[in-house]
Amino acid sequence: MWYVAQTTCGKEREAMEKCRNALDNTTAAHIFVPRYEYRKKYQGQWHTEEATAFPGYIFIESREPEKLEKALERIPHTVTPVCIGGGFYPIRQEEEGFLRQLLDSQACIRFSTGYLVDGQLQVWQGPLKQAQSKVRKIDRHKRLAEIEIQLFEESRYIRLGLEVKAKVSGEEYERMLETA
Repeated sequence: MWYVAQTTCGKEREAMEKCRNALDNTTAAHIFVPRYEYRKKYQGQWHTEEATAFPGYIFIESREPEKLEKALERIPHTVTPVCIGGGFYPIRQEEEGFLRQLLDSQACIRFSTGYLVDGQLQVWQGPLKQAQSKVRKIDRHKRLAEIEIQLFEESRYIRLGLEVKAKVSGEEYERMLETA
């Protein structure tokens, strides 16, 4: 089960390392900061960069929540367990399952590519293929998509890398699928 701890924005990596040093493997099986790939143009070329998907949060996989909560409280000024409804609870199974679909083994959501087919987004490749119905906004210039996800039963918006290669008709897209 995945638990969430809050930390200072921009200090997620540092907090993750402190937690890895302070927590044993039985308390925390996996500690990670979800990131996403995006593309940025500088020096006349496009470069692949990474950014934190959930600024100010680290995720911890554990089967011992009581032990984990007490251990996190012993790491002062670094992390605070996220308590919802008065307790330290994991994120819901559906939420964890959806995030597992997006994340790769390095806890990164890789860059996706797609097309606008008759005004509708069709993700061609990448992790957004499973989440294209959750895309709420596309910034073609910055090559970003904003998707709506559920976390702790609340809607949250995160940005992910997406390049929309072109606007095409449905017939053109069908021909592309046939030749791929």
